Amino acid sequence: MFKERIRVGILMGGPSAEREVSLASGCNLVELLDRTRYEVHPIEIGRDRKWYLHHIDSPLLTQAGRIGREIEADQPYTPPSAADSELVTARVVKGRMDVLFLALHGPGGEDGTIQGFLETLEVPYVGSGVLASSLTMDKSRCKLFLRASQLPTADWVSVSQAEWDGRAGEICGQILDQFPAGCVIKPNNQGSSVGMSVLEGGEHPESAMDQAFGHSQEVLIEKRIQGREFTCGVFGRENPEALPVTEIRVAGGFFDYEAKYQPGGAEEITPADISESLAREIQSLAVRAHKTFGCSAITRTDFMMDGDQPVILEINTIPGMTRMSLIPRACAAAGIEFESILDRLIGETLFKEQIATVVT
Repeated sequence: MFKERIRVGILMGGPSAEREVSLASGCNLVELLDRTRYEVHPIEIGRDRKWYLHHIDSPLLTQAGRIGREIEADQPYTPPSAADSELVTARVVKGRMDVLFLALHGPGGEDGTIQGFLETLEVPYVGSGVLASSLTMDKSRCKLFLRASQLPTADWVSVSQAEWDGRAGEICGQILDQFPAGCVIKPNNQGSSVGMSVLEGGEHPESAMDQAFGHSQEVLIEKRIQGREFTCGVFGRENPEALPVTEIRVAGGFFDYEAKYQPGGAEEITPADISESLAREIQSLAVRAHKTFGCSAITRTDFMMDGDQPVILEINTIPGMTRMSLIPRACAAAGIEFESILDRLIGETLFKEQIATVVT
């Protein structure tokens, strides 16, 4: 199909609070892809929502490996210089690339928005489609779908901004009554634990709710489960495969943004020190979730043990791919070169596109 190198655009950045993680993921992919097989192009979506096609020696590729705190909406933004990048439109990108690899995180990148835009333009991309992306990013609807599919998930309620504005005091009382052993409060459509709070039993939820509403128009309140935490990656489209299970042991209480991306924030053990039967159960649930939602490329499903039952916390359709992220580490533990998985995902995407072209 391709006599020359495949032109791959790595789409990263965006305006979300997880922008720095996305840039680090994207730049790591740029570094990992085999230059003898691929012509690699870093494409940044700026906080101004414009698209910048960076030169391969752009300072972005050396600066983006340092992940700081999540990006605040009012934080100043300086677009890349014309010497380092070219301002382009999505249609220009379509003409220059054979395929895009999505390394975007958070709203706008992981929720079906960019996926729908690219499908409208008929641009092939590596990543889950519109429906899978939107369902898994919407935590409340994701849990409804999990429960309807008989996949284990913790009890929860969701509250809209309008409901909170009208009867915050009443809702606080209901939360205290419904979750006497404590709860987890989080924005309904954010990732990387942005805006999340963990409350002890009897702790008043008002400030945590206000914080979560600062990131979303809907907030999820979930039963707090205090058990061992695991995560499991799955890759592939037609015949998805599970990676080894990782246990996450957090130094500071829970696996928030800082624990995920700051050195020493958490201990990650791969493969997890658990029985073979439990490992198989977690892997099976991760694959079932991947297939149930119609995911493709790579997903990472997070779990918490509730007694002896692994409970699904959430499904990430574009997990972090930084040097310190869980998926590359799980590949290493399995003796799989992460680069070979990237090759497979690009190949599957282009094969699907080729079949679609023949059919139409």
